[in-house]
Amino acid sequence: MPTVREQASNLPLVPGVYLFKNAEGEVLYVGKATRLKERVRSYFAPDLVITRGPGLVQMVQEAVTLDHQTTPSEMEALLLEARLIRQYKPKYNIKLRDDKSFALIRIDLSQPFPPIYIAREKDLEELLAAKKRDRAGIGRVSQKIDQQEFFGPYMSGVAVKGALKTIRKIWPFRDCGPSKYATYEKLGHGCIFATLGLCDAPCAAKISVEEYRKNIDQIRQFLRGEREGLLKGIQQQMEEAAAREDYEAASRFRDRLQSLLHIQNLAQSRRTIHAQASGRKIYNPEEDLKIECYDISNNQGTNAVGSLIVGVVGQGKLHPVMTRDDARRAFYLDNSQYKKFRIKTVDQSSDTDMLKEVLRRRLRRGKRNEKGWELPDLIVIDGGKGQLHAAQEIRKELELEVPIGSVAKGPTRKRVDLYGDGWEKQTHVGEEAENLIAELLREEAHRFAITYYRNLHRKGMLK
Repeated sequence: MPTVREQASNLPLVPGVYLFKNAEGEVLYVGKATRLKERVRSYFAPDLVITRGPGLVQMVQEAVTLDHQTTPSEMEALLLEARLIRQYKPKYNIKLRDDKSFALIRIDLSQPFPPIYIAREKDLEELLAAKKRDRAGIGRVSQKIDQQEFFGPYMSGVAVKGALKTIRKIWPFRDCGPSKYATYEKLGHGCIFATLGLCDAPCAAKISVEEYRKNIDQIRQFLRGEREGLLKGIQQQMEEAAAREDYEAASRFRDRLQSLLHIQNLAQSRRTIHAQASGRKIYNPEEDLKIECYDISNNQGTNAVGSLIVGVVGQGKLHPVMTRDDARRAFYLDNSQYKKFRIKTVDQSSDTDMLKEVLRRRLRRGKRNEKGWELPDLIVIDGGKGQLHAAQEIRKELELEVPIGSVAKGPTRKRVDLYGDGWEKQTHVGEEAENLIAELLREEAHRFAITYYRNLHRKGMLK
C-alpha cells in the first residue's frame, strides 16, 4: 500500500477537501485547499511542527490513508469542509466541531463604494445555489462570486467583529446597506460612524470613488495576508503625499503604516510564543522567570470577574533577555497555570476594589505556600498607577515582598507604559524585551478575562 506521502503526490491541482484517516478508517483531520496537491504536500515539510504545531505532526504519523473530494471552487470547498468536520468530528480539527455555522467577511464589489459586511455560512450557500447555472463548467479558483468577495472562515461572529474593528481603525469603510446609504445621501452628511472617524462618508461626497477603492483594495490585501506588498504600497503613498506637501495625508499614511507594523509584530510574537508553548519544557523555578498578570472585567459591576494568566521567560534567571527577538525566543504563555476569579465582596463598579479582592485571595494562598499557588517572580497589573497602588496596598497588608509592576496603554495607543519598580528587579530582562512581554501579557490577560465574563453573562441571560 502506498504511503500517505505517495498518495498525496497523486492528488489533483484543483479545489477540494482532503481527509486523513488512520488504520481503522477513522477520520483524523479534514482540510480544504485551493490546490489539493500543493496543500497536502505541505504536511510533509520539515518545519511542520513550527508552522502548524506538534498536534498535526502526530496526526500525519497516525494517518495511513488519504481521501479527497474535488469541488468547483474554493467556496464550495469551504462549505464542504465545515459539513464534514461537523459530521466526523475529527480529533485533530479543533474548530467547527460543533453545530454552529462559521462567519465570513463579505465585500460587495458591485457598488462604486463597496460596503463590508459579516456573512454567515447560509448566506454563502444561498448565493452559490442562486449562481449554480452560471458556474457550470467553471474550473478556475476564485473567492469572488457575483462581485462578492469572501474572507474567512471565522469561528464566531465575535471573531469577525473583532477583525473588522481592527481593520476599521486603519481604513475607515462603510458597512451600511443601500437604504441607509440613500438616506444619508439625501441628508448630505454621514452617520455616527463618520463622526467617529470609522467611515469616510462616501454618502456625503467626503471621499472620491478612486480613493475609497484604494482603501478597499488595501483591506483585501490585508485579509489575503499580502502584508509585504501592502506595507510597500502605503510607504509609497506616504512618500508621494510628502513630496506634494500634503502633510495631512502623509501623516494619515504614516499612522496607517505604524498600525500595520504593530499588528505584524504582535502576530509574529504570538506565533513564536505559541510554537514554543506547544512543545515547551516543564517550568523550572530555579531557572525560569515566572510572571503573573491580572485583569478585571465587568459591566458596571455586574458579572465582575478577574483573570490570572502566567507567562514564563525560559532560563530568564540565568541568561540575559534584552531585545524583542530575545523575548520571542525565551517567552511563552503557560495556560496550564491560568486561574479565574468571580468577584464576591464588591458590589459597586470599582476596578481597584475588585483587583484588591482578587489579589488578597490569591496572595493569601501564596503566603500559606499552598500547592499550585506558589508566588511568582513578578506580578503585573493591567492598569495604570491607581491599579498599581491598590496592588501594593495588598502586598503591604499581607507583609509580602513579591515585586509588582503595571502595564497600561500609552497615550498614542501604539505602545505601552510600565509603572512600578517590579520591572527593574528583573535584572536579566532589558527594557526592549520588557515592553514586548508586558504588551503580550496585557493582551492575553484581557482576552482571558473578557472571555470568562462573556461566558458568565451568557449564562445569566439564559437563566
